[in-house]
Amino acid sequence: MNDLFDEIRDESINIGEDNGYKFDFFKEILGNKRFVFLGESSHCVKEYSEAKVSLIKFLHQELGFHILAFESELGDCAIGNYLSEELSSKEYMSGSIGRVWQNEFMLDLFEYMKETQQRQPLHLTGVDVQQSMDKHFSSYMRSHLTGDLRKMYVEFDTRTNEMLDKDYILKRRFRKTVEEIEGMGQELMKGLEKQTFPSAMLRDVVLQTMKNRINYFKANFTKGFSKLFEYRDELMAKNLEFLSQHVYPDEKFIIWAHNLHIKKQSSANRFSPYRSFVENLPSSMKEDSFVIGFYAGEGRMGNHQGGDHPIKKVNKKHLEWLLSNSPYQNFFIPCTSRWGGNKWKALEGGGLRISFKPVQQYDGVLFFKKVTPANFNFD
Repeated sequence: MNDLFDEIRDESINIGEDNGYKFDFFKEILGNKRFVFLGESSHCVKEYSEAKVSLIKFLHQELGFHILAFESELGDCAIGNYLSEELSSKEYMSGSIGRVWQNEFMLDLFEYMKETQQRQPLHLTGVDVQQSMDKHFSSYMRSHLTGDLRKMYVEFDTRTNEMLDKDYILKRRFRKTVEEIEGMGQELMKGLEKQTFPSAMLRDVVLQTMKNRINYFKANFTKGFSKLFEYRDELMAKNLEFLSQHVYPDEKFIIWAHNLHIKKQSSANRFSPYRSFVENLPSSMKEDSFVIGFYAGEGRMGNHQGGDHPIKKVNKKHLEWLLSNSPYQNFFIPCTSRWGGNKWKALEGGGLRISFKPVQQYDGVLFFKKVTPANFNFD
């Protein structure tokens, strides 16, 4: 075990703390990559958000990454980006991304995206397919469409949201209603294909978002929980392909998503195998990617309801226990040495225990010895 401790001590790269994060070492590591995936073991962690925002600014300014693709709905993020000049930073943020990320550090990132829009844009887009209510996509469609097409969109939007809100156990009872709403969605697509939009890019994003909504809506009523999770990741991969080939074919991407979505070989998990977002990507995109998992040693993490919970205690079989032997409070470590080829347990969300070999799943890990919950209430 001592030789593993030596590896952790020798190969850890200090990133600093708070606003003093240093990421210059990434210039050599990431210089020739097109896709950089930034994970997180929980969505509601102050230190993750703070470090990621700092890293995103570094990648934008120093390495020419101009697209930030978020684990939020494609249409909401893309329309938010399109409307960003006329929105306040807070409106831009709240209508684009999920509530779990809406904290003071994220607001700072949205202010930064607005400030840089004229000289060197950092464009926001999304990869997710989980349908939102009353965010940028829906409000834009309701204001842009007219006549019968608008009525059809409003009815589809309202009915899908009502159905998705129903108790999961009862969903299979609604087969006929689901087929009827799916048919309405297909009719709506025909109308939207003939509709004019301010740009070809906006039209493509609207059609892709609607296709996602129809497919994912139907899947909610025909697939069990684990298959639905896997299907969501499959659609997220298709969205990133679409964005990187058709919308921003010459740009480099930063992708912000949970660790579970970005693992490189998630199907190697013996107990609950699934094909992740990254595993679903074509080989050419995988080869052009660098995947970073985010983990924490101790402390508390936030939850979706605005509360928080402690990270469970770990033992000598845990990745978090091993990495806590680094001399640094916050650090990056590549997964290529011997420690990365060993199997370790790790905590997702501070409580879900999973086992994996780090080198199979990540190119590197950003580790924080102690974390605190991100604060939603920052007015």
